[in-house]
Amino acid sequence: MLAFRARRHVSTALNSSDQSPLFPTKDEDYYQYKNLSNYIVRIIERTELPFIRERNDRITPHYFRHFYAIYSQQQGADIFLIQKELGHSDRKTTERYLEKVLQREQEIGLLWKEQDF
Repeated sequence: MLAFRARRHVSTALNSSDQSPLFPTKDEDYYQYKNLSNYIVRIIERTELPFIRERNDRITPHYFRHFYAIYSQQQGADIFLIQKELGHSDRKTTERYLEKVLQREQEIGLLWKEQDF
């Protein structure tokens, strides 16, 4: 990030009173969120990590929010804490993030022992 800011000729000394964009455009303006998202997606795809090549969908920055919520829940975090960390005002939004995982955890087939078959 600091190298990026230096290339843009903006201060690399960040502090809480600095209201400039973290990643400024050439005109020292803000990037639109979609531009940043697409840029990050391209960086992720260039890593060519095996799990990325096997996926049918793209890993976007928003994907990491879902991963954070799911992983936090799997580690025992309370849904209220996850909601607070993600900045959701409504608990139902956080529940939607966790819905597929919660459904999977309740599948009775997961209780079966593989060695029994």
